[in-house]
Amino acid sequence: MNEDEIKEIFHKTMIEIANQVKKNEDIIDNTKIIQLIDLILRIKDTNNMVFVYGAGRSGFIGRCFAQRLMHLGIKSCFVSDAVTHQYTKNDLLILISGSGETTSPVAIANKAKILSGKIALLTANVKSTIGKVSDCIIQIEGKSKDKAISQKTLAPYTSLFDISALSVLDSIGGVLMNILNVSEAEIDNRHATIE
Repeated sequence: MNEDEIKEIFHKTMIEIANQVKKNEDIIDNTKIIQLIDLILRIKDTNNMVFVYGAGRSGFIGRCFAQRLMHLGIKSCFVSDAVTHQYTKNDLLILISGSGETTSPVAIANKAKILSGKIALLTANVKSTIGKVSDCIIQIEGKSKDKAISQKTLAPYTSLFDISALSVLDSIGGVLMNILNVSEAEIDNRHATIE
């Protein structure tokens, strides 16, 4: 492959990713976004905890969001990290799973349901096992692992879902920052100093 071909594939992949984010922005159910924002604000107001979880790449996206919530002054943690608090009926669990069928998020969702806490799901598959136990479902279009082999894209495997989920969660973070009137200086004061 020559340099021109490499540049062409690179730029076409970036455009594909940008178009997928734009497509999600156009079709996202705003009532579900508002519902999730309200759930997060209620958790903050009652001094409870937002738990976030995803497996694999969804887990990295989840960690980004848990960190952003902490930067905004909202108590949060990523499930399965060394410091994971006790989940109660007063807490919120946010799961990220493109298929909604991945083993560990399904198990965590079922346990959270038994404990009677609130569950929110970001997924490409609203009729999934996790979807059936969730209180709030945000559908995100993008190639999830259950479609990864059958759908041809330039962006590899689940990247279109992953990046779209990150853009949705970071946009929610932006809304929360405005609602809570959190300044960049306050975020900086909560930012890690030994990293």
